[in-house]
Amino acid sequence: MAHALKAVPDLLSAALLYALWAEPQRFGLEWFKSGVFALMLEFFVIHAGGFMAVTVTDPEATPRSSMLRLAGWSAGYLAFISLFALGFDAWWMVAAFAWFCFSKLQAIWHGGPLTERDRTHAVVSWALSVVVFLGAIGLTIETDIPMLGATQEIRDAAGLDAKGGVWEAEPHRALAGAVLYFAVMALSRPLLSWGFAPRPAPNADRSSAAR
Repeated sequence: MAHALKAVPDLLSAALLYALWAEPQRFGLEWFKSGVFALMLEFFVIHAGGFMAVTVTDPEATPRSSMLRLAGWSAGYLAFISLFALGFDAWWMVAAFAWFCFSKLQAIWHGGPLTERDRTHAVVSWALSVVVFLGAIGLTIETDIPMLGATQEIRDAAGLDAKGGVWEAEPHRALAGAVLYFAVMALSRPLLSWGFAPRPAPNADRSSAAR
């Protein structure tokens, strides 16, 4: 059950983004517009995740130093995202960034002492996110994707540029890519969590059996 729960945050993200794709006006067009740029924000989360995977999960670091490193990276990237939010007057970016970071951290965190196995888990999880991210973008740009509720009329009403990039001109592709990305990552979380879970030492098993 604990491994399965690792999928919940990414599943919630995928479900919300699908709802925005299928029914853009359910939560309001501002939510729809924000959802279109979710993958752009996830790019920065993945960028931060690469550094965190190596430094925060260092098995030689003390719990205090690991938390300080995590706080330092988080504060630096939050400040960076805040500049974007200020420039675009889109403070949802800060909350979404924090949520996406939480999704990744809870997927690899187990609360026990850090080991090299934990660092490997974090690096593999990060590398998978890069592959899935690029795959989701490529697949949803190069193939036919249904518009569902993200029609041209909704695009124009949301203030997206019909002559801008692919994601603005065809917002259904951006949302489809985000749904695919978060759904695949959600499915991978329990498997990775189980595969890299701490294993009892063989001697401990024999001792327990003897007793």
